[in-house]
Formats: sequence, structure tokens, C-alpha cells
Amino acid sequence: MSLDRQSAAVANSVHSPRKKLRIGFVHPDLGIGGAEKLVVDAALSLQNLGHEVVIFTSHHDARHCFEPTRDGTLKVQVMHTHIPRSVLGSFHLPCAILQQLSLVWQLILAVMLFNYPGTLPRFIATRLTSSPPIPGFDLFFFDQLPAGIPWLKILLATRVLYYCHFPDKEIGNSIAMQKAHARGESGPSILRRLYRLPFDLYEEGMTDYADKILVNSKFTSAQFTTSFFRLRRQPRVCYPGVEVAQFERARVAEAVAKLQHEAEAMGDPIRASIARLCADEARTTLLSINRFEAKKNVALALEAFALAQKERAATAVAGDKPLRLVLVGGYDKRVGDNVATLKELVAQAGELGLSCVVMSYHRQTFETPTTAPSADELGRASVVVLPSLPMALIHTLLLNGATRMLLYTPTDEHFGIVPLEAMACGVPVLATNTGGPTETVIDLSLSSDSEPTLDTGTGLLRHASAPIWAVSIGALLRLSDEQRQKVAEAAKRRVREQFSTDVMSLALEQACYDAYELGRVRGDEGLYQWGSSAAVFIVMSTLFWANVYFSHDKYVAQQAAKLAEEKQKWMAEMRASATPV
Repeated sequence: MSLDRQSAAVANSVHSPRKKLRIGFVHPDLGIGGAEKLVVDAALSLQNLGHEVVIFTSHHDARHCFEPTRDGTLKVQVMHTHIPRSVLGSFHLPCAILQQLSLVWQLILAVMLFNYPGTLPRFIATRLTSSPPIPGFDLFFFDQLPAGIPWLKILLATRVLYYCHFPDKEIGNSIAMQKAHARGESGPSILRRLYRLPFDLYEEGMTDYADKILVNSKFTSAQFTTSFFRLRRQPRVCYPGVEVAQFERARVAEAVAKLQHEAEAMGDPIRASIARLCADEARTTLLSINRFEAKKNVALALEAFALAQKERAATAVAGDKPLRLVLVGGYDKRVGDNVATLKELVAQAGELGLSCVVMSYHRQTFETPTTAPSADELGRASVVVLPSLPMALIHTLLLNGATRMLLYTPTDEHFGIVPLEAMACGVPVLATNTGGPTETVIDLSLSSDSEPTLDTGTGLLRHASAPIWAVSIGALLRLSDEQRQKVAEAAKRRVREQFSTDVMSLALEQACYDAYELGRVRGDEGLYQWGSSAAVFIVMSTLFWANVYFSHDKYVAQQAAKLAEEKQKWMAEMRASATPV
């Protein structure tokens, strides 16, 4: 069996005579999201293989994080900084870069203070770094931002592995294009392009300092080589993995019992109400799990659900349970996009005629509502929104027999770990036919009468259109018990064989060894890369400004020609009016 071979390979790695590495993970904000899930799973996988792992981050909220970072399973060191996330609601990227540089410099100082004790008086050292002196590392693992890579690599002479979830320049361009279209414009302004230019070049130059580069999908790999074509580097695909054992019912029940005990100790009725809702099987449930961000396009799930609900009402038969859409996702009040998106979704539900209830598990004591909704109110709600739900309750929803499908709405998603989690629980997935889900979800290839024709199918891949999705929702709801069982078995098998944490851990460990075995960083490596980065910046800046200059001249010439044409027309009219009749 494939699973047995993978387990044997993991066991061999644990007992291997090869040196076990001390690895430092550097991640900006250890909250709840796909990137954070990858970091936590990667750290756990390497730790289970015998490596020593420490995660360094600028922010870690125990009420908004994954359980292994809260319960002590993983060692997390917070490097506190006074640099804000944004300035007047803008400049998020430069602030993020400065936050990471602050983290990296504190880490460098902490390592140097360990290697050279007594170099600085304690009262000075405690003001320069929030970390005590710590021993050095064999390897550093970066993701999301590459800004601090060269500093750690050169100053600590340590190899660096960089996991690129997606080029930030492309994420920024996509968001800017969406905002421009919302304003009725064709694209971002020239000022915005000027603003992004140095950051895009900086990202490219810093990425090149990584000794090994990993990406999360073939889709991201293709985008990486297109965006950073000057680097002439081909990243290695290392798919994120899912720990199948975490979905065992006994394990989930134990975690839920722990949450219920905490809720009872706090006397919080809302938490108890949320736990009951997650286990409730009275209504057929459609589940959406995404961060509350505009780019995740959760609005598509709402629109498609409203259409599907109308169609089901028109064709309902006796015994059909009413439909319910549950929206779950990461939510952070410090992020304006999260707040705005949640408000827009609630307003959209009202416009579509859907009754909606919002219940936050991690709320402040003074926040409304202070009491749980009544059973009747919850029973009538067509849409239930659960921000920042604990993983145990998310797993409860996925394992709930009333959950008939997962609606995964992002377009051009870089990878998407949520569809794999649903597949590991045997839940069919409806996702857009773009990006990472095309590599994880196998389409059922429905016939003209909506019958699955592919035994290995795990869901449906469809264009991001509400009417199309509404039809697809209806098709998945009409699957027989036998067909649903085949889908569940195929989905679980695919996750075990290709996307388990065992598969990921072995691939990740090999990449770590490949970087480590390059040996100690030589001084000339840094000099060559600094020079190449400076050269790329100068050349690209020159080409950009030359393009702006010549584009301006062309624009002036066009305007002059237009004025000359208007002048000729005006003179002709003057001559015509001056001619005697």
C-alpha cells in the first residue's frame, strides 16, 4: 500500500543516522490562514522527524491561532515590534517589510549575544531585542516575505529555504486591478505603478538570495517563473499536506469536549450554542471555509446558494431537509479587509432575502450579541457566519453527516488546503476551475443527466458564475448514497496517497538537507548577489523611466497633432463664414 510505504519512509527518516537539523522558521503574523497552516504543518512534520524547530513571528494571538502554537507543541518566539501594520490604513507592504526586518535584526542580535556573551550590557540588549540569547541554527525557513533573507544568510552565514506561496507583486497587481475596476477604471494609476516598482524589484532581488525555493503548486511555479524571469530559477513544487489522523472522530470529540469544558468554565452561552450548531444535523449544510477577504469571493457562495435554494424549493419532495449555508473563516479585527468583507456579506445576505446570524467564538465580553440566539432564530437562519472558529469545531462541521459539500470560491487560488481537508473527511468539493484546486480536486465528469462518469472523481470544478454553481450544487445534492460513498472513498484515498503530511514531510526534509549540505555561506556569495541585485534595480529603473519619458513625448505629440487638426478645422470654418454670398 502507498500509505504503508510512506509511513515506512517516515520511520526510516526518524531513525536515520543523518544529522538532525536545528531549523528556525520566520513568519510575519502567526494567525489563522492557509499560509499559517502550511507553516504549522511544516514545522510539526520536521519536528516529528526529529529536527529541532523554533518559529519566530512578529505577532501571535492565543485567541486567533492554530492549536499547536498555543498548547506548547511548537515553540513560538514573538519578536515584539512597535512598527504598525499600516499607516492611515495604507502602506501595508512597506510596514510589513519593516516588521520583518525588525524581527530579523532582533534574531541576529540574539544569536550573536549567545555566541559572544557579554558583548552588550543586559540593559542595552533587552532594549534592542525581545529575545534572550539563543544558539544559532543550521537552516532558516522563510515564507510570504523574503525581505530578511540576505541579512540572516550573510550575517549569520546560514543557509535559507524560501517557500513562495505566490509572488507578492502578482497579488498586489491583482488587488489593485480589482479596485480599479470597482472605480470604473481600466487599471491601476501611474502613481501606483511608481509606488510598487521599488518593492517589486526588492522582492525579486531578495528572493534570489534563497538557497532553495519551494512553491505550493504547479500553478504557482508557472507564475513564479513568469514574474521573476530574470532570476532564471525553477522552484521545486512541495505540496502542502493534510494530517489525516486529525479527522478521526474520537480525536475530534476529545478536542470538542475540551472546548465545551472551557466554555462552561467561562459561562459563555454563545460558545455552547456554536458547538451545538456544528454538531446539528437537522438541516442539510453547505459549508464554505475561507478567510473573510474580498479576494476569496465568498459572495459567490451566497449568490449560488440563494439560487439553489429557490430551485430546491420549487422541486422539493417530502422528506427533504431545508438548506443551510455555514460561512467559516479567519477573521482579524486589525485587518480592514476582514471587517469590510464580513459587513458586505451580511448585507448581501439580506439583499438576497436570506436570514443571517453571525456568532463569533472569540469575542470580547463587551461585544454584541452578549447572549446566544434562540433555538428558533438559529433554526430559521439560512446563513450562519462563524468567524475564527476553532479547528476542532471546523472538523466537527466537516465530519457532520448533514454537510453535503464544500464550496471553495477563490479564483486563481495559489493552492488551497481547505479542499484537501474536506476530501480527507469524504466531503465532495465544488471549486472554481482555476489555480491550485485543479491539481487537487478531480472532476466527477457529470453526464447530461448529472450522473458521475468518473470513479476517481472527488468533486466538481466549475467557472466562477453563480448560475453555474447553483446547478452544480443541485447536482451534488442529488447524488445517491452509493455515489456519495464512492466520492468519499476516492477523496480520502487521493489525500492519503498524494497530499498527506507524510508525503510533504519527506519532500520538505529533503529540501532542507539539500540547502544545508551546500555548506557554510561564503562571503563572496553575498557580494555577488548584492551586486546582481543592484544591477537589476538600476537597469529596470532606467528602462522604466525611459519608457515613461518616451511615452510622455508620444502623448505630447498626439495632443499637438490633435490641436493642429482642430485649428485647421476652425480656420476652414472661419474662411467659409468670411466668403461673401
